Amino acid sequence: MQINITRKDAGLSDSLKAYIEDKVGQLARHYGKIIDSQVLIDLQGKELLVEINLRVSGHTLFAKDSGSNLRASLDSCVGKLEKQLHKLKGKIRRKALTPEEAVLSGKVNIGGMDEQEGEELTGPVLTLRPEETEMEPEQRTGT
Repeated sequence: MQINITRKDAGLSDSLKAYIEDKVGQLARHYGKIIDSQVLIDLQGKELLVEINLRVSGHTLFAKDSGSNLRASLDSCVGKLEKQLHKLKGKIRRKALTPEEAVLSGKVNIGGMDEQEGEELTGPVLTLRPEETEMEPEQRTGT
């Protein structure tokens, strides 16, 4: 992951650059398909403004925070991006499996009984109708 850091009001010390790279680099643990990130630090009056743009495959995530402490604002932005990545990852996982694939993978049981222990399941259960589970061959009329 490439990290671009820009500070408009002053220079950037090596320790601050290492801190930013460490914090933003931790986001790759949550989602491995991060392409690049842009960190912008600006002084607006007496407040420091921190903006982070994160490009992931097919999406752009954004977090913004301002405060008197630069590191606290950066931590807040990273926390916001962690929540956004977690939400995005959940959406992608929900769209990834069709009902048939979920049953074949063993992540969803059919019916209301657990086959191994023979007791009622309390969580959500996917029930497929018989016409969805069996594929009938198409009847073709030819000439």
